[in-house]
Amino acid sequence: MLSRLVGALVLSAAAVVGQNSSASYDYIVVGSGAAGAPLAANLARGGHSVLLLEAGDDQANNPNISALANFNLATNDEKTRWDFWTKHSDDPERERKYLHMVWRKTDGSFYVGVDPPEGAKQLGIWYPRAGTLGGCAMHNAGVCALPADADWDIIANKTGDKSWSAENMRQYWTKMEKNEYLPTGTPGHGFDGWLSTTIGDTAWATSNGDLSIMAQQLVEATGGNRTDLAALARKDMNALDPDRDQDTGVFSLASHGDKQGRRTGSNTYLKATLADSAKYPLTIQLETLVTKVLFDEKAKEPTAVGVEYMEGKSLYSADPRYDPKVRGKPGRAYAKKEVILSGGAFNTPQILKLSGVGPAAELQKFDIPLVKDLPGVGERVADNYENNLLALASKPFNTSAGPISVMLQTPSAANNSYGRNIYAWCNTFAFEGYWPGYPDDYGPTEYECAFVHMNPKSQAGSVRLRSADPRDTPEINLRFYETGADQDLTEQLEAIKTFRKAFDSAPEPITPFKELHPCPSTGKEECTDAAQKEYLKLQAHSHHVTSGCAIGGDDDAMAVLDSKFRVRGVRNLRVVDGSAFPVVPGAFPVCPTMMLGEKAAEDILAAA
Repeated sequence: MLSRLVGALVLSAAAVVGQNSSASYDYIVVGSGAAGAPLAANLARGGHSVLLLEAGDDQANNPNISALANFNLATNDEKTRWDFWTKHSDDPERERKYLHMVWRKTDGSFYVGVDPPEGAKQLGIWYPRAGTLGGCAMHNAGVCALPADADWDIIANKTGDKSWSAENMRQYWTKMEKNEYLPTGTPGHGFDGWLSTTIGDTAWATSNGDLSIMAQQLVEATGGNRTDLAALARKDMNALDPDRDQDTGVFSLASHGDKQGRRTGSNTYLKATLADSAKYPLTIQLETLVTKVLFDEKAKEPTAVGVEYMEGKSLYSADPRYDPKVRGKPGRAYAKKEVILSGGAFNTPQILKLSGVGPAAELQKFDIPLVKDLPGVGERVADNYENNLLALASKPFNTSAGPISVMLQTPSAANNSYGRNIYAWCNTFAFEGYWPGYPDDYGPTEYECAFVHMNPKSQAGSVRLRSADPRDTPEINLRFYETGADQDLTEQLEAIKTFRKAFDSAPEPITPFKELHPCPSTGKEECTDAAQKEYLKLQAHSHHVTSGCAIGGDDDAMAVLDSKFRVRGVRNLRVVDGSAFPVVPGAFPVCPTMMLGEKAAEDILAAA
């Protein structure tokens, strides 16, 4: 059974590999996302038999998924969508003030807002994930930005493992990148890897259209010269430059897609590995929900030997098509060398806990036999804050173009050695967070600078079991602003004021703008700094969760992993996904997480 390919993979005869009669493989990788996909592919390319287990099916031919520009449709698509319902705090009253709180009405449909109809059940703040071959790299906006050097160096400093230094980590980027927007040979970039990177057409920057005029205002508001717009619109966000993390202003926006606008990365690399004439020993089993890790009960030290799973469609309750009456077919698979969890920042902590690895008191609560007491599993969860300035112009915009990136180091963060603290993208769109059916459309006059606030001061989130049923989603509380709230909100407000300066300086007939938030034009006289901070605090959203199984040093009791991704105190078990990061890597973790997959494969192959 395990030797077959389950689902809708379209393969050539030569690519049907791993046809073993035994249910045993060298490695089992659980999850096919940004880290799991390159990890599984590279282990197979290294000559090892690999079983990759994915709970979803393959939607690579679904145009909502394959066309990068359709990312809003991708996030909402029930064929891939997993609905997680989260909290931002432990305060119910504060939660009720979130403008996009989601409720389940008595007829089964959703209500979004703060005034639900009678009988509606509060679900929480929607946090969509993707259950499909390729993971969340198949539904995101595709922004491919490298993190600050400090985000890599912090791992090197915590563990003493210099292979994590920013200088060394760059090699994984150049190995996996296939750059399609810079001259071949540009230092710090790769040109023959598996991940295509592109930027949009920047011809608009040389025109006198409305979007060019708005971009010029952003250039000037961030200290640049408007006459440099055409060059800045192509400026490389991921340049190899010792001063990159201090460089601010307008940049291009790099995406993990090809010149035809097709999404590339996790799914495409797996397909290329399966289709390669070298016949690498990779087996992919779809529609398989892993329920726990199996351990050798006779070993003196906990030793992972395989996984238990349920086979079937939409078996996880996050899937909108989930039917609790339908139970999957049980099965097991065994690993001769290692089990590697790459299920993502919500599911990996859940699987570990269901397997008996995690905080002892929490496992005891659900009568889960303890394998290893690791108090850090599912704790110190991190996420960036996201907010925006959204306004309506006095006229419809007369041109169209892709967004531009704006990087800031706001005044109150000027002494921060981390460097830039704001990554924004500005264009004619409305993005105010996530809820089923998002986004709102305010018409042809809308213009927004949405931004990610990097390096937040608080990291107090948790992913905890709701029950011992592996089909239940965990309880997720991100606990925004538990510490350092005023500093983080000050930095965000400073970003808002920079973008507002650009909006207000635009010429007529684009101006005047009618600001929708955080400072509604109808009440500007009441829009104090304190009021804006309160809005930013209550309406912050996120989509970059990490760190629930973090790498750390031997002196850190909450560290779950060592520097080689190995689960502490457990043999033959690793975690390779975004939950391994001690902090959120930069503004968009997807490409850094792919780099984790590359590094982990190298570490594992070196030790094999």
